[in-house]
Amino acid sequence: MTPPIALAVLGDPLAYTQSPVLHRAGLASLGVAGESAALRTPIASLGERLAELRARGLLGVNLTAPLKEAALDHLDRISEASRLARSVNTVGFAADGAWGDTTDGPGFIDLLESLGREAGRERVLLLGAGGAARSLALAMVSAGASRVTAWARDPRAASAGWSGIDGAEVVAWGERGSREGVSVVVNATPLESPAPQAALPAGSLRIDLRYGAEITPWVREARALGFEAYDGLGLLVYQARRSLALWLARAVEVDPLARAVGWPR
Repeated sequence: MTPPIALAVLGDPLAYTQSPVLHRAGLASLGVAGESAALRTPIASLGERLAELRARGLLGVNLTAPLKEAALDHLDRISEASRLARSVNTVGFAADGAWGDTTDGPGFIDLLESLGREAGRERVLLLGAGGAARSLALAMVSAGASRVTAWARDPRAASAGWSGIDGAEVVAWGERGSREGVSVVVNATPLESPAPQAALPAGSLRIDLRYGAEITPWVREARALGFEAYDGLGLLVYQARRSLALWLARAVEVDPLARAVGWPR
């Protein structure tokens, strides 16, 4: 009999996460026995934790803040997308070592498609320039997005991490010219209110990568003003689906995952 599959999500803090729910739902949809756990893991303990989980026979783990860039130092090989974005959200344990990939960007493309958006036609403004923003920017540029801009408090310091993402730009936070023609705004910061709704391009879709038990205040405010807006639960669903497909080498339907966490909301 094949032993049950074991998965996990690592981050610090992990006050609220739906990744284990999504992992279980994906496995169940394929008729595969398995379990998943949320394990709080500080950056300083990441290498030790990954080694421990590999020794225990886990198939893989998802990573959340603040571990996505730190993981690069603890893996035997990483995908080209993770190398360019300097971000890993999916780790797999194989006989020949631990590998890393990022499904944030591809998951974001899937999310846009589910909302009736074609990535190649969008102009994207990212509020923040960290690992998640870089993964999304890389995917959008690869999909042919006409413009991808990231706001950074210190664009000179942030730009070093963006050197391999040709076609995206990092500018000073709030730069006026960067707002022109923007069709999608993404909060890629941990801030509850990264920018006033009125300061953002009118008519743009707003996506907050943050999520919790309820819709985030920034999304609630945007909706109250008549904007189309969603929190990070949607991206979580689509990136988890892609992570599961990498671990299991099988396609995973999105509907069982979406139902398990109540997406869309």
